[in-house]
Amino acid sequence: MKKMNQSNKYSHKQGMPPGSLVHTGKVYESQVKIEYICYDENDFFISESNTIQEILALLQPQKVNWIKITGLHDISTFEGLAQKFGIHALMLEDILNTHHLPKFEDYGEQLFFTLKDLSIVDVDNLVDKKQLSFILGNHYLISFEEQKSDLFTPIVDRIKNYKGKVRTMQNDYLLYALTDIITDNYLRLIDNIDDDMELIEEELLNNRSKLVLNKILYKRKQHLSLKKSVIPVLEETRKLHHSESPLINEKTYIYFQDVLDHLTQVSQNLDTFREMVSNLSELYLANNDIQMNDVMKRLTVVATIFIPLTFIVGLYGMNFKHFPELEWQYGYLYLWAFMITLTIGMLIYLKKREWF
Repeated sequence: MKKMNQSNKYSHKQGMPPGSLVHTGKVYESQVKIEYICYDENDFFISESNTIQEILALLQPQKVNWIKITGLHDISTFEGLAQKFGIHALMLEDILNTHHLPKFEDYGEQLFFTLKDLSIVDVDNLVDKKQLSFILGNHYLISFEEQKSDLFTPIVDRIKNYKGKVRTMQNDYLLYALTDIITDNYLRLIDNIDDDMELIEEELLNNRSKLVLNKILYKRKQHLSLKKSVIPVLEETRKLHHSESPLINEKTYIYFQDVLDHLTQVSQNLDTFREMVSNLSELYLANNDIQMNDVMKRLTVVATIFIPLTFIVGLYGMNFKHFPELEWQYGYLYLWAFMITLTIGMLIYLKKREWF
């Protein structure tokens, strides 16, 4: 039912003019939460509010201003942001469209960057995607999250406790720090998946049940979902790195190169992930073929043993009147002894030939 509601909500945009503000995703928060973090090398200030007007009154242009918005369903918040910061309607439309692929756009006085926060859902082991968006301006950075998470908590702690370079740098470095922690999360996610793949391989070697096949199919879906989300981030980050925007200090570009390197590593790991899934699928099929060959070999051994026995029983089952052996006193016992000896002899012969 939820998926149907999302689809219907997304279809509401059909026929509407470009720049129409319509939220197309799930509503994760009861109300939009706005957190304001202001800092420079000497001072640090943090405040939380439910209205954009209260936050706007606190802005200090001479310092780094980070407006951290959680929840995307309140259109009035975005209209207030657009009025205060002159945000283009198309930019806001992309933020509210949570189905949008990762994207970077240079709007001159503002830079827009949207990507996905990825995690594994324990229920079905598939990839869960939450949209993250950033607007970089002259003295501010606005971040947008669908749902409250602890993803950016390490950055907030570094700012609060004066760790690293973030307090001595400008808002472009803050954008780097946030994108860097997102890409680090991608790497951790891939590492966890690699561990899962090793466990599946061990299970596959010891167990040929259909449950293993289901796990392999889930991993194939994971790969497709990750590739769809991560590869565009690599391309859009490359655009950001080559944008030569005055909003990004020349010294900060080297840090975005580090993000590019991490994303390239993620892309390479995804290629390895795809090969591992393919190899596991082939191993599963090979195991099934081996199992089928074992079954056919056993059936062949049984059939081979019973062919001469069937011939003997069929021979003496014919309805002719004169059978010399019918007059033997111990003919029945002789026949049993012969068939048992024949069976044992064939088993010994087939065993030496390594048929089983």
